[in-house]
Amino acid sequence: MSIYFEVDGPYRCMVLPASQEEGKLLKKRYAVYELDGSLAELKGFELKRRGELKLIKVFQEQVFKDGPFLAGDDLESCYAAVATVANRWLDVIDGHGEQLEDEEVLELVSEQKSMSRTLEEYGEQKSSAITVARRLAEFLGDQMVKDAGLACKFIVAAKPVDKPVTERAIPVAIFEAEAAVRYHYLRRWLKDRSMAAEDMEIRQVIDWNYYRGRLDAAIQKIITIPAAIQKMENPVPRVKHPEWLVKKVASLNDAYQQKSLKSMFSKAIDDGAAVMDIEEAAGGGKEGARKGVVVHRRGKRVGAPQGG
Repeated sequence: MSIYFEVDGPYRCMVLPASQEEGKLLKKRYAVYELDGSLAELKGFELKRRGELKLIKVFQEQVFKDGPFLAGDDLESCYAAVATVANRWLDVIDGHGEQLEDEEVLELVSEQKSMSRTLEEYGEQKSSAITVARRLAEFLGDQMVKDAGLACKFIVAAKPVDKPVTERAIPVAIFEAEAAVRYHYLRRWLKDRSMAAEDMEIRQVIDWNYYRGRLDAAIQKIITIPAAIQKMENPVPRVKHPEWLVKKVASLNDAYQQKSLKSMFSKAIDDGAAVMDIEEAAGGGKEGARKGVVVHRRGKRVGAPQGG
């Protein structure tokens, strides 16, 4: 599988992400660096989109704009530098943002979607933005969501545990409400009336596993899968390879893997072997092709008819 580029170059570096799905390419996504190390072009990443998850945008900004892909003298040291950025943000998520203020945590894990139509026009459709709009209407009033273009900023909660992400979207605005109002609606939305006040603080509400999954996906696309395809050890071992990639890596590193005829002939040609026609191999060109061939059938020796 190949990708063709038209480049103006020369460039110092070009970074291509990989898909998490086997055999699939990510089109129109790349980062290109000038010879002086400046970023010439960045295309297709979440960093360039409005409303995307801030965690992913900050991670990508540090990976691409701070220059770790230009660090080191070889692939190994380059990936080690990039892995440092990945591990820093994995620590933040795994530690539930313990080094951050509540407002910083809320900003980091929030994303924003805009409603192109009025809430009423969506009917029974389901999405995170629609859930958030309905919940905004609950505690702010229907008047606040009557117009099209509503900006729905939200986080994903860990509860109710048996519900999809679209039904666990919580409007960020609720965390700015008075304590009594916040507790009342969070108990309703999280489907747990027994929750104490301390259980409804922002770090207790957030679905950290969901955000770890989002970060893992970004790290796989930009760092770990491309590294594996380049026959490098996983530079971020905390982020596991997809199952298909584990098998692919094992195959690439298998010293006893069966080689195809095409690969064996290609190597022979590269080593200088002469290319011979199949008829020549059978006995010297056209003359050889007309010679009789002897076969054995049921113990009898039978001569094939002579040419001519």
